[in-house]
Amino acid sequence: MYFFKSIRFAPVIALVVQGLFFSFGFAENLETEIITAREKSRREQGIQYVEKGLIDLAIPELKRAVEFYPDDIEAHMYLGWAYSQKGLIPDAVGAFQKALQLNHGLQRAPFEFSMVKTIPAVVKEFTKSFGDMIHWIDGFSEAHELLGLCYVLQGRLSDALNEYNKVLTLESNYSRETASAIDQAVNEYEEVLKVKPDCVDAYLKLACAHAEMGMLDTSIADMKRAISIVPDRVETHVYLSCFYAKKWMLGEALKELSEARKAQDTILEKLLTEGKRCIGNCMFDEAISTAGEALKVDRKNEKAFLLLAMAYNKKGEMDKAIEICKEVIHLYPNGIRPYTLLGWIYVQCDLLEEADDLAERAICRDPENAEVRTLVACIYTARNRLPEAIAMCNKVTDKTSWEKDIIGNYGWIRGKVPSIEQKFREVMDVLEMKTDYAEGYLCLGWLRSKNGELEKAIAAFEKAIELSPDSSDAHRYLGNMYVQKGEIKAALNEYHKALETLSKKAQDEVRQGLAYFQKGNIEQAINCFNDVLKSNPNNEEAYVFLADAYEKKGLYSAGIALRLEGERLKQRGRN
Repeated sequence: MYFFKSIRFAPVIALVVQGLFFSFGFAENLETEIITAREKSRREQGIQYVEKGLIDLAIPELKRAVEFYPDDIEAHMYLGWAYSQKGLIPDAVGAFQKALQLNHGLQRAPFEFSMVKTIPAVVKEFTKSFGDMIHWIDGFSEAHELLGLCYVLQGRLSDALNEYNKVLTLESNYSRETASAIDQAVNEYEEVLKVKPDCVDAYLKLACAHAEMGMLDTSIADMKRAISIVPDRVETHVYLSCFYAKKWMLGEALKELSEARKAQDTILEKLLTEGKRCIGNCMFDEAISTAGEALKVDRKNEKAFLLLAMAYNKKGEMDKAIEICKEVIHLYPNGIRPYTLLGWIYVQCDLLEEADDLAERAICRDPENAEVRTLVACIYTARNRLPEAIAMCNKVTDKTSWEKDIIGNYGWIRGKVPSIEQKFREVMDVLEMKTDYAEGYLCLGWLRSKNGELEKAIAAFEKAIELSPDSSDAHRYLGNMYVQKGEIKAALNEYHKALETLSKKAQDEVRQGLAYFQKGNIEQAINCFNDVLKSNPNNEEAYVFLADAYEKKGLYSAGIALRLEGERLKQRGRN
Protein backbone atom coordinates (compact mmCIF):
# COMPACT_ATOMS: atom_id res chain seq x y z
CA MET A 1 0.00 0.00 0.00
CA TYR A 2 2.80 2.39 0.84
CA PHE A 3 4.44 1.53 -2.48
CA PHE A 4 1.38 2.65 -4.44
CA LYS A 5 1.14 5.86 -2.41
CA SER A 6 4.80 6.60 -3.24
CA ILE A 7 4.21 6.12 -6.90
CA ARG A 8 1.13 8.37 -6.79
CA PHE A 9 3.05 11.30 -5.20
CA ALA A 10 6.23 10.97 -7.29
CA PRO A 11 5.00 13.19 -10.17
CA VAL A 12 3.94 15.85 -7.69
CA ILE A 13 7.41 15.90 -6.10
CA ALA A 14 9.00 16.09 -9.57
CA LEU A 15 6.80 19.04 -10.50
CA VAL A 16 7.71 20.84 -7.30
CA VAL A 17 11.42 20.30 -7.90
CA GLN A 18 11.02 21.44 -11.51
CA GLY A 19 9.15 24.54 -10.40
CA LEU A 20 11.86 25.45 -7.96
CA PHE A 21 14.48 25.10 -10.73
CA PHE A 22 12.60 27.48 -13.02
CA SER A 23 12.11 29.89 -10.17
CA PHE A 24 15.84 30.05 -9.57
CA GLY A 25 16.47 30.62 -13.33
CA PHE A 26 13.84 33.33 -13.47
CA ALA A 27 15.42 35.11 -10.50
CA GLU A 28 18.82 35.09 -12.21
CA ASN A 29 17.40 36.48 -15.45
CA LEU A 30 15.48 39.10 -13.58
CA GLU A 31 18.62 40.20 -11.75
CA THR A 32 20.51 40.47 -15.06
CA GLU A 33 17.74 42.55 -16.59
CA ILE A 34 17.71 44.84 -13.56
CA ILE A 35 21.50 45.33 -13.78
CA THR A 36 21.30 45.98 -17.53
CA ALA A 37 18.49 48.49 -17.08
CA ARG A 38 20.43 50.23 -14.33
CA GLU A 39 23.59 50.44 -16.46
CA LYS A 40 21.63 51.74 -19.44
CA SER A 41 20.11 54.37 -17.19
CA ARG A 42 23.56 55.40 -15.91
CA ARG A 43 24.84 55.57 -19.51
CA GLU A 44 21.97 57.82 -20.59
CA GLN A 45 22.46 59.93 -17.46
CA GLY A 46 26.15 60.31 -18.30
CA ILE A 47 25.33 61.47 -21.84
CA GLN A 48 22.85 64.01 -20.49
CA TYR A 49 25.45 65.29 -18.04
CA VAL A 50 27.94 65.84 -20.89
CA GLU A 51 25.42 67.72 -22.99
CA LYS A 52 24.63 69.97 -20.05
CA GLY A 53 28.31 70.59 -19.34
CA LEU A 54 28.29 68.64 -16.04
CA ILE A 55 31.50 66.84 -16.94
CA ASP A 56 32.57 65.86 -13.40
CA LEU A 57 29.27 64.06 -13.00
CA ALA A 58 29.41 62.60 -16.50
CA ILE A 59 32.86 61.03 -16.47
CA PRO A 60 32.27 58.40 -13.72
CA GLU A 61 28.98 57.34 -15.32
CA LEU A 62 30.46 57.02 -18.82
CA LYS A 63 33.58 55.24 -17.56
CA ARG A 64 31.27 52.69 -16.00
CA ALA A 65 29.27 52.54 -19.25
CA VAL A 66 32.28 51.71 -21.45
CA GLU A 67 33.36 49.03 -18.95
CA PHE A 68 29.89 47.45 -19.11
CA TYR A 69 29.46 48.07 -22.88
CA PRO A 70 33.02 47.99 -24.33
CA ASP A 71 31.70 48.07 -27.92
CA ASP A 72 29.40 51.04 -27.37
CA ILE A 73 30.77 53.66 -29.82
CA GLU A 74 28.47 56.39 -28.53
CA ALA A 75 29.58 55.89 -24.94
CA HIS A 76 33.26 56.16 -25.94
CA MET A 77 32.52 59.29 -27.98
CA TYR A 78 30.67 61.06 -25.17
CA LEU A 79 33.37 60.08 -22.71
CA GLY A 80 35.96 61.58 -25.08
CA TRP A 81 33.85 64.73 -25.30
CA ALA A 82 33.73 64.99 -21.51
CA TYR A 83 37.50 64.48 -21.22
CA SER A 84 38.15 67.12 -23.88
CA GLN A 85 35.97 69.65 -22.06
CA LYS A 86 37.97 69.07 -18.92
CA GLY A 87 41.28 69.40 -20.77
CA LEU A 88 42.25 65.76 -20.19
CA ILE A 89 43.62 65.41 -23.72
CA PRO A 90 45.41 62.01 -23.37
CA ASP A 91 42.20 60.48 -22.02
CA ALA A 92 40.12 62.12 -24.76
CA VAL A 93 42.48 60.76 -27.41
CA GLY A 94 42.19 57.26 -25.93
CA ALA A 95 38.39 57.38 -25.95
CA PHE A 96 38.17 58.71 -29.50
CA GLN A 97 40.70 56.20 -30.80
CA LYS A 98 38.64 53.39 -29.31
CA ALA A 99 35.56 54.72 -31.10
CA LEU A 100 37.53 54.80 -34.37
CA GLN A 101 38.65 51.21 -33.87
CA LEU A 102 35.01 50.23 -33.54
CA ASN A 103 33.92 52.27 -36.58
CA HIS A 104 36.56 53.38 -39.09
CA GLY A 105 33.89 55.33 -40.99
CA LEU A 106 34.05 58.03 -38.31
CA GLN A 107 37.27 59.24 -39.94
CA ARG A 108 35.23 60.41 -42.92
CA ALA A 109 31.79 61.22 -41.54
CA PRO A 110 31.00 63.35 -38.47
CA PHE A 111 29.64 61.67 -35.34
CA GLU A 112 26.18 63.07 -34.67
CA PHE A 113 26.18 64.31 -31.09
CA SER A 114 22.73 65.65 -30.30
CA MET A 115 24.42 69.04 -29.81
CA VAL A 116 25.82 69.01 -33.35
CA LYS A 117 22.37 69.64 -34.81
CA THR A 118 21.88 72.82 -32.79
CA ILE A 119 25.43 74.20 -32.73
CA PRO A 120 25.49 77.93 -33.55
CA ALA A 121 26.71 78.88 -37.05
CA VAL A 122 29.31 81.17 -35.48
CA VAL A 123 31.11 78.11 -34.06
CA LYS A 124 31.51 76.62 -37.54
CA GLU A 125 32.59 79.98 -38.93
CA PHE A 126 35.21 80.41 -36.21
CA THR A 127 36.45 76.83 -36.65
CA LYS A 128 37.01 77.37 -40.38
CA SER A 129 38.70 80.76 -39.96
CA PHE A 130 40.84 79.74 -36.99
CA GLY A 131 41.86 76.50 -38.71
CA ASP A 132 43.08 78.54 -41.70
CA MET A 133 45.19 80.83 -39.48
CA ILE A 134 46.38 78.55 -36.68
CA HIS A 135 49.73 77.92 -38.40
CA TRP A 136 50.77 81.41 -37.26
CA ILE A 137 50.73 80.19 -33.65
CA ASP A 138 51.46 76.54 -34.39
CA GLY A 139 53.70 76.09 -31.33
CA PHE A 140 50.98 77.16 -28.87
CA SER A 141 49.43 73.91 -27.62
CA GLU A 142 46.35 75.61 -26.17
CA ALA A 143 45.43 76.86 -29.63
CA HIS A 144 45.34 73.28 -30.95
CA GLU A 145 43.39 72.20 -27.88
CA LEU A 146 40.83 74.92 -28.60
CA LEU A 147 40.52 73.94 -32.27
CA GLY A 148 40.24 70.28 -31.28
CA LEU A 149 37.35 71.09 -28.94
CA CYS A 150 35.60 73.01 -31.74
CA TYR A 151 35.92 69.95 -33.96
CA VAL A 152 34.57 67.72 -31.19
CA LEU A 153 31.52 69.97 -30.79
CA GLN A 154 30.82 69.40 -34.49
CA GLY A 155 31.39 65.67 -34.29
CA ARG A 156 34.49 65.87 -36.51
CA LEU A 157 36.39 63.11 -34.74
CA SER A 158 39.30 62.67 -37.14
CA ASP A 159 40.06 66.41 -37.21
CA ALA A 160 39.81 66.62 -33.42
CA LEU A 161 42.25 63.73 -33.00
CA ASN A 162 44.69 65.43 -35.36
CA GLU A 163 44.68 68.59 -33.21
CA TYR A 164 44.84 66.71 -29.92
CA ASN A 165 47.82 64.68 -31.14
CA LYS A 166 49.56 67.98 -31.91
CA VAL A 167 48.85 69.05 -28.33
CA LEU A 168 50.41 65.85 -27.01
CA THR A 169 53.44 66.25 -29.28
CA LEU A 170 53.98 69.85 -28.20
CA GLU A 171 53.59 68.98 -24.55
CA SER A 172 55.98 66.03 -24.83
CA ASN A 173 58.60 68.27 -26.43
CA TYR A 174 57.91 71.18 -24.11
CA SER A 175 56.39 69.77 -20.94
CA ARG A 176 53.92 71.94 -19.10
CA GLU A 177 55.63 74.31 -16.74
CA THR A 178 54.98 74.07 -13.02
CA ALA A 179 53.11 76.95 -11.40
CA SER A 180 56.32 78.29 -9.86
CA ALA A 181 58.16 78.10 -13.20
CA ILE A 182 55.34 80.00 -14.92
CA ASP A 183 55.43 82.65 -12.19
CA GLN A 184 59.17 82.99 -12.72
CA ALA A 185 58.70 83.32 -16.49
CA VAL A 186 56.06 86.01 -15.97
CA ASN A 187 58.43 87.94 -13.74
CA GLU A 188 61.20 87.70 -16.34
CA TYR A 189 58.97 88.97 -19.18
CA GLU A 190 57.74 91.80 -17.00
CA GLU A 191 61.34 92.76 -16.27
CA VAL A 192 62.08 92.79 -20.01
CA LEU A 193 59.12 95.09 -20.60
CA LYS A 194 60.36 97.50 -17.97
CA VAL A 195 63.55 97.89 -19.98
CA LYS A 196 61.91 97.57 -23.43
CA PRO A 197 58.28 98.64 -23.04
CA ASP A 198 57.64 98.26 -26.77
CA CYS A 199 58.93 94.66 -27.07
CA VAL A 200 56.09 92.83 -28.83
CA ASP A 201 57.70 89.40 -28.43
CA ALA A 202 57.79 89.85 -24.66
CA TYR A 203 54.07 90.66 -24.66
CA LEU A 204 53.41 87.54 -26.75
CA LYS A 205 55.22 85.29 -24.29
CA LEU A 206 53.68 87.03 -21.31
CA ALA A 207 50.18 86.60 -22.75
CA CYS A 208 50.76 82.87 -23.33
CA ALA A 209 52.06 82.45 -19.77
CA HIS A 210 49.01 84.24 -18.38
CA ALA A 211 46.75 82.03 -20.51
CA GLU A 212 48.42 78.92 -19.13
CA MET A 213 47.69 80.25 -15.66
CA GLY A 214 44.04 80.67 -16.64
CA MET A 215 44.28 84.50 -16.59
CA LEU A 216 42.64 85.07 -19.97
CA ASP A 217 41.56 88.65 -19.27
CA THR A 218 45.18 89.52 -18.55
CA SER A 219 46.28 87.67 -21.73
CA ILE A 220 43.80 89.73 -23.75
CA ALA A 221 45.15 92.94 -22.25
CA ASP A 222 48.72 91.85 -23.09
CA MET A 223 47.79 91.20 -26.72
CA LYS A 224 45.94 94.48 -27.10
CA ARG A 225 49.07 96.27 -25.89
CA ALA A 226 51.20 94.37 -28.42
CA ILE A 227 48.77 95.24 -31.24
CA SER A 228 48.84 98.91 -30.28
CA ILE A 229 52.63 98.82 -30.78
CA VAL A 230 52.62 96.91 -34.12
CA PRO A 231 49.07 96.83 -35.57
CA ASP A 232 49.83 94.75 -38.69
CA ARG A 233 51.61 91.77 -37.13
CA VAL A 234 49.57 88.70 -38.01
CA GLU A 235 50.20 86.39 -35.04
CA THR A 236 49.22 89.00 -32.42
CA HIS A 237 45.70 89.08 -33.86
CA VAL A 238 45.57 85.26 -34.06
CA TYR A 239 46.65 84.95 -30.40
CA LEU A 240 44.07 87.51 -29.35
CA SER A 241 41.41 85.63 -31.31
CA CYS A 242 42.41 82.43 -29.50
CA PHE A 243 42.11 84.07 -26.07
CA TYR A 244 38.70 85.54 -26.93
CA ALA A 245 37.48 82.16 -28.18
CA LYS A 246 38.60 80.41 -24.99
CA LYS A 247 36.28 82.81 -23.17
CA TRP A 248 33.64 81.90 -25.78
CA MET A 249 33.61 85.47 -27.13
CA LEU A 250 33.44 84.21 -30.72
CA GLY A 251 32.26 87.47 -32.27
CA GLU A 252 35.35 89.29 -31.00
CA ALA A 253 37.50 86.30 -32.00
CA LEU A 254 36.25 86.46 -35.58
CA LYS A 255 36.96 90.20 -35.77
CA GLU A 256 40.58 89.56 -34.79
CA LEU A 257 40.88 86.77 -37.35
CA SER A 258 39.61 89.21 -39.98
CA GLU A 259 42.34 91.68 -38.99
CA ALA A 260 44.91 88.88 -39.09
CA ARG A 261 43.80 87.92 -42.59
CA LYS A 262 44.14 91.52 -43.81
CA ALA A 263 47.68 91.67 -42.46
CA GLN A 264 48.43 88.27 -43.99
CA ASP A 265 47.11 89.35 -47.40
CA THR A 266 49.37 92.41 -47.36
CA ILE A 267 52.44 90.28 -46.63
CA LEU A 268 51.38 87.71 -49.21
CA GLU A 269 50.88 90.28 -51.96
CA LYS A 270 54.37 91.67 -51.39
CA LEU A 271 55.89 88.19 -51.60
CA LEU A 272 53.98 87.29 -54.76
CA THR A 273 55.03 90.56 -56.42
CA GLU A 274 58.64 89.89 -55.47
CA GLY A 275 58.40 86.32 -56.78
CA LYS A 276 57.12 87.55 -60.15
CA ARG A 277 59.93 90.09 -60.31
CA CYS A 278 62.49 87.35 -59.66
CA ILE A 279 61.03 85.22 -62.46
CA GLY A 280 61.07 88.20 -64.82
CA ASN A 281 64.78 88.65 -64.07
CA CYS A 282 65.46 84.89 -64.50
CA MET A 283 66.29 84.57 -60.79
CA PHE A 284 64.50 81.25 -60.51
CA ASP A 285 66.05 80.00 -57.24
CA GLU A 286 65.10 83.28 -55.59
CA ALA A 287 61.57 82.95 -57.01
CA ILE A 288 61.29 79.42 -55.60
CA SER A 289 62.42 80.66 -52.19
CA THR A 290 59.98 83.58 -52.27
CA ALA A 291 57.07 81.33 -53.31
CA GLY A 292 58.00 79.03 -50.42
CA GLU A 293 57.83 81.98 -48.02
CA ALA A 294 54.42 82.89 -49.44
CA LEU A 295 53.20 79.35 -48.73
CA LYS A 296 54.40 79.65 -45.14
CA VAL A 297 52.18 82.73 -44.86
CA ASP A 298 49.21 80.97 -46.47
CA ARG A 299 49.68 77.22 -46.77
CA LYS A 300 46.93 76.76 -49.37
CA ASN A 301 47.35 79.87 -51.49
CA GLU A 302 46.68 78.99 -55.13
CA LYS A 303 48.68 81.91 -56.55
CA ALA A 304 51.72 81.00 -54.46
CA PHE A 305 51.55 77.38 -55.64
CA LEU A 306 51.26 78.43 -59.28
CA LEU A 307 54.16 80.86 -58.85
CA LEU A 308 56.24 78.00 -57.43
CA ALA A 309 55.26 75.72 -60.33
CA MET A 310 56.17 78.46 -62.80
CA ALA A 311 59.58 79.00 -61.18
CA TYR A 312 60.40 75.28 -61.23
CA ASN A 313 59.29 74.98 -64.85
CA LYS A 314 61.38 77.93 -65.98
CA LYS A 315 64.33 76.47 -64.10
CA GLY A 316 63.87 73.27 -66.10
CA GLU A 317 62.61 71.08 -63.24
CA MET A 318 59.40 69.98 -64.93
CA ASP A 319 58.74 67.00 -62.63
CA LYS A 320 58.52 69.31 -59.61
CA ALA A 321 56.30 71.72 -61.55
CA ILE A 322 53.97 68.83 -62.45
CA GLU A 323 53.88 67.63 -58.84
CA ILE A 324 52.95 71.12 -57.58
CA CYS A 325 50.21 71.54 -60.19
CA LYS A 326 48.72 68.19 -59.13
CA GLU A 327 48.72 69.39 -55.53
CA VAL A 328 46.89 72.59 -56.52
CA ILE A 329 44.30 70.56 -58.43
CA HIS A 330 43.80 68.40 -55.34
CA LEU A 331 43.28 71.52 -53.20
CA TYR A 332 41.17 73.39 -55.78
CA PRO A 333 39.45 70.73 -57.94
CA ASN A 334 37.05 73.25 -59.46
CA GLY A 335 39.66 75.81 -60.50
CA ILE A 336 40.63 75.98 -64.19
CA ARG A 337 44.05 77.67 -64.15
CA PRO A 338 45.91 74.71 -62.56
CA TYR A 339 44.40 72.37 -65.17
CA THR A 340 45.45 74.53 -68.10
CA LEU A 341 48.94 75.11 -66.71
CA LEU A 342 49.52 71.41 -66.11
CA GLY A 343 47.96 70.58 -69.48
CA TRP A 344 50.42 72.85 -71.29
CA ILE A 345 53.33 71.38 -69.34
CA TYR A 346 52.20 67.91 -70.46
CA VAL A 347 51.96 69.11 -74.08
CA GLN A 348 55.42 70.63 -73.93
CA CYS A 349 56.77 67.38 -72.45
CA ASP A 350 55.03 65.41 -75.24
CA LEU A 351 52.81 63.62 -72.71
CA LEU A 352 49.72 63.83 -74.91
CA GLU A 353 47.73 61.09 -73.17
CA GLU A 354 48.08 62.89 -69.84
CA ALA A 355 47.24 66.22 -71.51
CA ASP A 356 44.14 64.66 -73.08
CA ASP A 357 42.91 63.34 -69.74
CA LEU A 358 43.50 66.67 -68.02
CA ALA A 359 41.79 68.68 -70.77
CA GLU A 360 38.77 66.38 -70.57
CA ARG A 361 38.50 66.92 -66.82
CA ALA A 362 38.84 70.68 -67.29
CA ILE A 363 36.15 70.79 -69.98
CA CYS A 364 33.77 68.93 -67.66
CA ARG A 365 34.23 71.75 -65.15
CA ASP A 366 33.98 74.66 -67.58
CA PRO A 367 32.99 73.68 -71.16
CA GLU A 368 33.02 77.28 -72.40
CA ASN A 369 36.44 78.24 -71.05
CA ALA A 370 38.60 79.79 -73.77
CA GLU A 371 41.90 78.70 -72.22
CA VAL A 372 40.81 75.07 -72.06
CA ARG A 373 39.66 75.18 -75.67
CA THR A 374 42.98 76.58 -76.86
CA LEU A 375 44.75 73.78 -74.98
CA VAL A 376 42.53 71.20 -76.70
CA ALA A 377 43.25 72.83 -80.07
CA CYS A 378 46.98 72.44 -79.52
CA ILE A 379 46.53 68.79 -78.52
CA TYR A 380 44.62 68.22 -81.77
CA THR A 381 47.40 69.76 -83.86
CA ALA A 382 50.03 67.75 -81.97
CA ARG A 383 48.08 64.68 -83.11
CA ASN A 384 47.95 66.06 -86.67
CA ARG A 385 44.18 66.64 -86.49
CA LEU A 386 44.01 70.11 -88.00
CA PRO A 387 40.28 70.24 -88.85
CA GLU A 388 39.36 69.54 -85.20
CA ALA A 389 41.90 72.13 -84.03
CA ILE A 390 40.39 74.72 -86.35
CA ALA A 391 36.87 73.87 -85.16
CA MET A 392 37.98 74.28 -81.54
CA CYS A 393 39.65 77.63 -82.24
CA ASN A 394 36.50 78.79 -84.04
CA LYS A 395 34.52 78.03 -80.89
CA VAL A 396 36.77 80.49 -79.09
CA THR A 397 36.55 83.25 -81.68
CA ASP A 398 32.81 82.72 -82.25
CA LYS A 399 32.04 83.55 -78.63
CA THR A 400 30.63 87.05 -78.42
CA SER A 401 32.61 87.70 -75.27
CA TRP A 402 35.81 85.91 -76.23
CA GLU A 403 37.82 89.15 -76.33
CA LYS A 404 36.97 89.64 -72.66
CA ASP A 405 38.25 86.18 -71.74
CA ILE A 406 41.79 86.22 -70.47
CA ILE A 407 43.62 83.69 -72.63
CA GLY A 408 46.93 83.24 -70.90
CA ASN A 409 50.32 83.26 -72.57
CA TYR A 410 51.78 79.79 -71.98
CA GLY A 411 54.72 80.20 -74.32
CA TRP A 412 57.18 80.31 -71.43
CA ILE A 413 56.54 76.69 -70.45
CA ARG A 414 59.48 74.39 -70.99
CA GLY A 415 59.47 70.78 -72.12
CA LYS A 416 61.73 67.79 -71.70
CA VAL A 417 64.44 67.56 -74.36
CA PRO A 418 67.54 65.63 -73.30
CA SER A 419 70.83 67.43 -74.04
CA ILE A 420 68.93 70.41 -75.44
CA GLU A 421 71.94 72.74 -75.26
CA GLN A 422 74.00 70.28 -77.31
CA LYS A 423 71.18 70.04 -79.87
CA PHE A 424 71.06 73.85 -80.06
CA ARG A 425 74.75 73.95 -80.88
CA GLU A 426 74.39 71.27 -83.54
CA VAL A 427 71.50 73.03 -85.27
CA MET A 428 73.23 76.41 -85.16
CA ASP A 429 76.37 74.85 -86.67
CA VAL A 430 74.30 73.46 -89.55
CA LEU A 431 72.53 76.80 -90.16
CA GLU A 432 75.84 78.64 -90.10
CA MET A 433 77.03 76.46 -92.96
CA LYS A 434 73.68 76.32 -94.79
CA THR A 435 71.70 79.50 -94.14
CA ASP A 436 68.82 78.58 -96.48
CA TYR A 437 68.08 75.20 -94.87
CA ALA A 438 64.34 75.30 -94.05
CA GLU A 439 64.38 72.05 -92.10
CA GLY A 440 67.14 73.49 -89.90
CA TYR A 441 64.94 76.45 -88.96
CA LEU A 442 62.04 74.06 -88.26
CA CYS A 443 64.27 72.15 -85.86
CA LEU A 444 65.52 75.39 -84.30
CA GLY A 445 61.95 76.62 -83.80
CA TRP A 446 60.97 73.33 -82.18
CA LEU A 447 63.93 73.53 -79.78
CA ARG A 448 63.15 77.17 -78.97
CA SER A 449 59.53 76.25 -78.20
CA LYS A 450 60.58 73.37 -75.94
CA ASN A 451 62.94 75.74 -74.14
CA GLY A 452 60.09 78.14 -73.40
CA GLU A 453 61.40 80.82 -75.81
CA LEU A 454 58.17 81.62 -77.65
CA GLU A 455 59.19 84.72 -79.60
CA LYS A 456 62.44 83.15 -80.80
CA ALA A 457 60.50 80.03 -81.82
CA ILE A 458 58.04 82.16 -83.83
CA ALA A 459 60.94 83.89 -85.60
CA ALA A 460 62.51 80.52 -86.51
CA PHE A 461 59.24 79.11 -87.91
CA GLU A 462 58.62 82.30 -89.90
CA LYS A 463 62.09 81.93 -91.43
CA ALA A 464 61.28 78.30 -92.32
CA ILE A 465 58.07 79.44 -94.05
CA GLU A 466 59.98 82.16 -95.89
CA LEU A 467 62.37 79.52 -97.25
CA SER A 468 59.69 76.89 -97.84
CA PRO A 469 56.19 78.44 -98.18
CA ASP A 470 54.57 75.06 -98.84
CA SER A 471 55.76 73.50 -95.55
CA SER A 472 52.59 72.41 -93.76
CA ASP A 473 54.63 71.53 -90.66
CA ALA A 474 56.05 75.07 -90.44
CA HIS A 475 52.53 76.60 -90.61
CA ARG A 476 51.22 74.05 -88.11
CA TYR A 477 54.04 74.66 -85.64
CA LEU A 478 53.69 78.42 -86.01
CA GLY A 479 49.96 78.08 -85.38
CA ASN A 480 50.73 76.20 -82.17
CA MET A 481 52.99 79.03 -81.05
CA TYR A 482 50.19 81.54 -81.55
CA VAL A 483 47.78 79.29 -79.63
CA GLN A 484 50.23 79.14 -76.73
CA LYS A 485 50.51 82.90 -76.93
CA GLY A 486 46.73 83.26 -76.81
CA GLU A 487 46.51 84.87 -80.28
CA ILE A 488 43.76 82.67 -81.68
CA LYS A 489 43.04 84.52 -84.94
CA ALA A 490 46.71 84.39 -85.93
CA ALA A 491 46.75 80.68 -85.07
CA LEU A 492 43.69 80.03 -87.23
CA ASN A 493 45.37 81.77 -90.15
CA GLU A 494 48.39 79.44 -89.91
CA TYR A 495 46.23 76.34 -89.42
CA HIS A 496 44.24 77.14 -92.56
CA LYS A 497 47.46 77.62 -94.53
CA ALA A 498 48.73 74.28 -93.23
CA LEU A 499 45.47 72.62 -94.25
CA GLU A 500 45.60 74.16 -97.73
CA THR A 501 49.18 72.98 -98.14
CA LEU A 502 48.27 69.50 -96.97
CA SER A 503 45.27 69.41 -99.30
CA LYS A 504 47.40 70.39 -102.28
CA LYS A 505 50.08 67.89 -101.34
CA ALA A 506 47.42 65.21 -100.81
CA GLN A 507 45.94 65.85 -104.23
CA ASP A 508 49.37 65.43 -105.81
CA GLU A 509 50.01 62.23 -103.88
CA VAL A 510 46.53 60.87 -104.67
CA ARG A 511 47.17 61.50 -108.36
CA GLN A 512 50.53 59.79 -108.07
CA GLY A 513 48.94 56.85 -106.26
CA LEU A 514 46.25 56.50 -108.93
CA ALA A 515 48.94 56.53 -111.62
CA TYR A 516 50.74 53.68 -109.83
CA PHE A 517 47.44 51.82 -109.44
CA GLN A 518 46.60 52.08 -113.14
CA LYS A 519 50.08 50.80 -114.03
CA GLY A 520 49.53 47.81 -111.74
CA ASN A 521 52.15 48.93 -109.20
CA ILE A 522 49.85 48.26 -106.25
CA GLU A 523 52.49 48.43 -103.47
CA GLN A 524 53.61 51.89 -104.60
CA ALA A 525 49.97 52.99 -104.81
CA ILE A 526 49.34 51.75 -101.24
CA ASN A 527 52.40 53.67 -100.02
CA CYS A 528 51.15 56.88 -101.66
CA PHE A 529 47.63 56.59 -100.22
CA ASN A 530 49.03 55.77 -96.76
CA ASP A 531 51.27 58.86 -96.95
CA VAL A 532 48.20 60.96 -97.75
CA LEU A 533 46.27 59.59 -94.76
CA LYS A 534 49.27 59.91 -92.48
CA SER A 535 49.44 63.66 -93.08
CA ASN A 536 45.70 64.15 -93.62
CA PRO A 537 43.65 61.45 -91.83
CA ASN A 538 40.38 63.09 -92.91
CA ASN A 539 40.86 62.67 -96.67
CA GLU A 540 37.86 60.51 -97.54
CA GLU A 541 38.99 59.94 -101.17
CA ALA A 542 42.25 58.40 -100.02
CA TYR A 543 40.34 55.85 -97.90
CA VAL A 544 38.35 54.71 -100.91
CA PHE A 545 41.41 54.48 -103.19
CA LEU A 546 43.39 52.63 -100.52
CA ALA A 547 40.49 50.19 -100.16
CA ASP A 548 40.58 49.60 -103.90
CA ALA A 549 44.32 48.91 -103.72
CA TYR A 550 44.00 46.41 -100.84
CA GLU A 551 41.10 44.64 -102.52
CA LYS A 552 43.20 44.39 -105.66
CA LYS A 553 45.62 42.35 -103.54
CA GLY A 554 42.73 40.24 -102.20
CA LEU A 555 42.64 41.91 -98.76
CA TYR A 556 38.87 42.47 -98.72
CA SER A 557 38.58 42.72 -94.92
CA ALA A 558 40.96 45.70 -94.89
CA GLY A 559 38.98 47.22 -97.73
CA ILE A 560 35.72 46.99 -95.79
CA ALA A 561 37.17 48.86 -92.79
CA LEU A 562 38.62 51.59 -95.04
CA ARG A 563 35.34 52.07 -96.94
CA LEU A 564 33.39 52.34 -93.68
CA GLU A 565 35.79 55.04 -92.45
CA GLY A 566 35.47 56.89 -95.76
CA GLU A 567 31.67 56.77 -95.52
CA ARG A 568 31.81 58.01 -91.94
CA LEU A 569 33.92 61.01 -92.97
CA LYS A 570 31.62 61.76 -95.92
CA GLN A 571 28.56 61.62 -93.66
CA ARG A 572 30.21 63.89 -91.13
CA GLY A 573 30.99 66.36 -93.92
CA ARG A 574 27.34 66.45 -94.94
CA ASN A 575 26.26 67.14 -91.37
